Amino acid sequence: MALLILCNIGARDVMWENQEIRPAREGGERLLQELAEDPGQAARLRFPILEPCLRYLLSRHPLDPPWRVILFGTDQPDPRHRSSDTLYFAELIARHLPERLREAGFREDFRMEARRIEGINPALYDEAIEAFGRLLPPLPEGFQHAYVILAGGTPACNMGLLLQGIRRYGERLRALYLPYGGEPHELRVGRQLLQAFREEAVRDRLREGDFARAEPLLRDLGAPPGLIALAAYAARRMEFDFEGAREALDRAMTEGDPATRAFIRERLQHDLDPLLGPGDPQRRWEALLRELFWNARAAYRSRRYADFLGRVYRFQEALLRYLVEMLLGLPTDLAPKAREETRRRWEEGIRGNPALLRFLEQQEVEGRPLDWQQISRPTYKALLAFAIEKGGTDADGHPLVPERERGRYQELLRWVNQLDPLVERRHRTIIGHDFIGVSEEDLQAAYAPWREGKVRDPVEGLARILGMLRIDTRDDPYSAIADFIQGRLSQE
Repeated sequence: MALLILCNIGARDVMWENQEIRPAREGGERLLQELAEDPGQAARLRFPILEPCLRYLLSRHPLDPPWRVILFGTDQPDPRHRSSDTLYFAELIARHLPERLREAGFREDFRMEARRIEGINPALYDEAIEAFGRLLPPLPEGFQHAYVILAGGTPACNMGLLLQGIRRYGERLRALYLPYGGEPHELRVGRQLLQAFREEAVRDRLREGDFARAEPLLRDLGAPPGLIALAAYAARRMEFDFEGAREALDRAMTEGDPATRAFIRERLQHDLDPLLGPGDPQRRWEALLRELFWNARAAYRSRRYADFLGRVYRFQEALLRYLVEMLLGLPTDLAPKAREETRRRWEEGIRGNPALLRFLEQQEVEGRPLDWQQISRPTYKALLAFAIEKGGTDADGHPLVPERERGRYQELLRWVNQLDPLVERRHRTIIGHDFIGVSEEDLQAAYAPWREGKVRDPVEGLARILGMLRIDTRDDPYSAIADFIQGRLSQE
C-alpha cells in the first residue's frame, strides 16, 4: 500500500548512540560533515522515534508500491533560537535511515526527503499552521493514505501538521503516536477533528439557511436519517418544490426518532397545506408571500445579492398580483392550463367597468400607451393606482378600497413602488438581462428607505410591507428547522 508519511523532527529524534546531540543545529551540521567523510560511523546513530514508527507501519501495510516520507526540520530566522533548529537532524535521518530500513524489508525505491520550516517561530501555533498550509504536498496519485507522526517536533508544528493534513487529505489522513517508552499506535484524533470540521460546516450552512448544501454535509457527517430528511424537506420547500418537500417530510417522520417526530407534529405538520391544496386563494397567496420573504432573507444573509434581487423582483410581482386579485377581483394566473380562461376573465372584468377602462386607456408606460391587455407589472400598477390612489369603484359604483382603509393601502403601495430601483438593478444583473455586478453598497444606494435610515436593510423593508397586510413573518420554519437540527447534533 502506497503511503505518504509526514513527520516533524524534534531535538530527541536523532541521538549519537544513546546521547542527545546538543546544540541541535551545530551538532547536526557537524555530524553531517563527519559522516560524509566516514560513513561507517553512521551505525552509531539512533532514531528513537521515527524508526520504530516506520517499522510499525511496515508491519501493518504490505510494502508493494513505494512509500514517500517527508521530514520537516526547523530553520528559524531569530538568531537567539537558531541553536535548537532541527534542519540538519532531518537531513541526517533522510540520508542514513533509509539504508537501515532497506535491511528490514523496505523497497529500494523507498523515498525519504528533508524539508525546512522557514521564516516562522515554531513555538507559535498560528505561524506553524500557516506554514504547513504551504508545505504539505498533494497526495500523490495511487497513494491510499497520508500518515502524520505526532511524536517529534514542537507542539505548535505538530498541530499545524495535523490540522493542515486534515484539510489537505481529509478521510485519507491517519495519525500515529509513539508514547515515551511505549509502542507506536494510531490515534483517532484525525477522525475526531474531521468530524468537528464537518459539523461546523453543517452548522454554518444551517445558520445561513442553505439547506441544499447542509443535506449532503449531514449525510457525510453520519447524522441520523431523520435529520437528513428534515434538511431535505427545508431544501425542497425553499425551492418551492412543495410536493418534494411533502415527500421528504413524510420520510423524516418515518425515519426520525421520537424527538424529530414530535418536532414535525408540533411545528411543521400542516405548514404545506395552503401551499399544496386549492383551498382559500387568499390564504394561499399569504403563504406564498411568507415563503418568498423567508427565501429572500436567506439569500441576503448568505450575501447572494443577485439572487436576493431576483427574490425582490418576484416578491414585488407577487405582491402586486395578490392586491389585484384581492381588491379588483381580476385573475392573474398565466399557467398553461389557466391562461386562456384568465385572459377571457381579465378582459371581461376590465371592459365591464367603464371608469376603469377609461383610466387604463389614459395611462402611459415609457411614453407609450399602456397595453392593459398585457397581464403584467405595468398593468398591475395602473390597476392599483386606480383602486387606491384614485379611489376607484367597481362596475356597480362601490369603492374598490373602503375609505377607512385607503390610507393604509396608499402607504403600502408607496413601499411596494420603492422596490422599483431594486427590480431595475435585478434586470441588469446576470439573472436578468445584463452583466452588471451587485454589492450590498449597491443595494443601499438603490433602496431609498435604507438609504434614508428608515430600515436597517432591504429585508426589513419587505417585512414591513407584509406587516401592512397583516401577514406575520415571525414564525420562520427555516430558522426553527436549523435550530432543531443543530440542537440534535449537539446531543449526538
